[in-house]
Amino acid sequence: MITLHDDPVRAVPKQVLITSLFVTVVLVVATYLLGWPTLQVLIGFWVGVIINLIGFRLMVLGTTKLLDKKASGTPSFGGTGFLSRLILYGICLYAMAQIGFHALIGAAIGLSMVGFVLKLAGFFPKKEDVSKSN
Repeated sequence: MITLHDDPVRAVPKQVLITSLFVTVVLVVATYLLGWPTLQVLIGFWVGVIINLIGFRLMVLGTTKLLDKKASGTPSFGGTGFLSRLILYGICLYAMAQIGFHALIGAAIGLSMVGFVLKLAGFFPKKEDVSKSN
């Protein structure tokens, strides 16, 4: 079971890498069955995963900084972190599109891994959380 509830900042990247290894196996099988270039898809996928993890780290740092400013009463704006992540994702997709369509598909899958893991963690709550709700 996935346990991201204790320390999500440390657990999410670890779980993303574990899940990505499983997805890599699935992609190898899928590309073989579809006749797609496996190396292009895997390069795109792993570049997308790395960029997604960098974006997640930027989001954590930006949120922490924003909350610190709010607590001190300093006016703050959180849109720059979102914009920088959006630009980072756009550069990743553009670069993978230059390699080829299959790398672009792999990158799109890789860029969704943090969200996928977070949704998966919500779908499988810890046993303690289930017993508390009953």
